[in-house]
Amino acid sequence: MLLKFIIFAVVAAVIYRFLGGKLPFIDKKKSTKEEHEFGQIDATSECANCGTYMTEEDALIYHRKAYCSNECLEKSKKLK
Repeated sequence: MLLKFIIFAVVAAVIYRFLGGKLPFIDKKKSTKEEHEFGQIDATSECANCGTYMTEEDALIYHRKAYCSNECLEKSKKLK
């Protein structure tokens, strides 16, 4: 009886996954994007030189600091 229940639970979980569902104990990946009423919002970073906000995808990372463009990166290098 217990074996039938376990087999049924496994089959149900496989069907659920096949239909696009997500099981919390299987899908432990956390997205960096947040859901918002307008859709998904990318995580943002502030430029270390000029203060402009940009997505982390577009940021240039140099010595653990984010820069919005090569121009800001070069200005920051000249200041040091």
